Amino acid sequence: MKAIFSRICFLVVYTIICLFSLLPLSLLYGLSFIFVELPLRIAGYRRTAVTINMARSFPGKSYAEIQRMVRDFYHYLGRLFAETIWLFTASGKSVMKRFAIENCRVLENLREKGKSVVVMLPHTGNWEFLRACSCPGQKTVCGYDVQQLHMVYQRVNSPLFDKLMYTLRNRYKTGWKILESRNVARYIAKNRDEPGMYAMISDQCPGPVGKSVSGVFLNQPTLMIEGPEALARKFGFAVVYGVLRQTGKGRYSLHFSLITEDAAETEAGEITLKFARLLEQDIEQTPHLWLWSHKRWKRVPSSKA
Repeated sequence: MKAIFSRICFLVVYTIICLFSLLPLSLLYGLSFIFVELPLRIAGYRRTAVTINMARSFPGKSYAEIQRMVRDFYHYLGRLFAETIWLFTASGKSVMKRFAIENCRVLENLREKGKSVVVMLPHTGNWEFLRACSCPGQKTVCGYDVQQLHMVYQRVNSPLFDKLMYTLRNRYKTGWKILESRNVARYIAKNRDEPGMYAMISDQCPGPVGKSVSGVFLNQPTLMIEGPEALARKFGFAVVYGVLRQTGKGRYSLHFSLITEDAAETEAGEITLKFARLLEQDIEQTPHLWLWSHKRWKRVPSSKA
């Protein structure tokens, strides 16, 4: 009975989302301002956490500057919601008009050398636009066949939300495989001889029992997840920093920077800390595009370290 109820709830919510998704993106922006951004501001959704995170990350900024950054973040959060709703039914052609890839040669060089690569991604811009890489008609992405693309995701606590996002990310069957983070190591070990690209969101807070890398990030002692680096070092993969930058309203470009061609030759923590430095530079340029509401500093390095 519970499974039937969950299925009905999913179908109802999914149908409602798809109906709204058919609206023009410009109209969705307006609706999101009324029904998402304003309520979030009024209710103060994680406002204390957002404000504290920003104030500690930018100690040189005044109170007025921090408050302006907080307002910009909530404004963008509303747009992020509208764009994600739009992506549920947007055609591949429409998505590709709003998405571009820069510095593709970084990955092409690695593919020519037969290398597999871990692409470390942060929560900047609308990361759901990455699905454009597997839109119908795409045969290769920066030298890699679409069948060699993999998106690693972490299951969220809400089964309904998790299923909705999995449905969105797996909408196009012609492209990359969706791998749950707990299964990725086994999958890579089985397919290690086949060159592939593995995209991983890498700026989450590590779990209570997971291994982590200690460092300073945005002027704060920080624990960063070790998973992407550990996998790359274990299998000798290349590692690339990938970031979505906003090029216009509802338009993004994916930019790549090489971290290392062979992770096995690096010291423990080296790759993760390089990722952190590159991410800091992007956040400093456009702070409102990063997801400040997630509990990035829920766990911090021990003071005994």
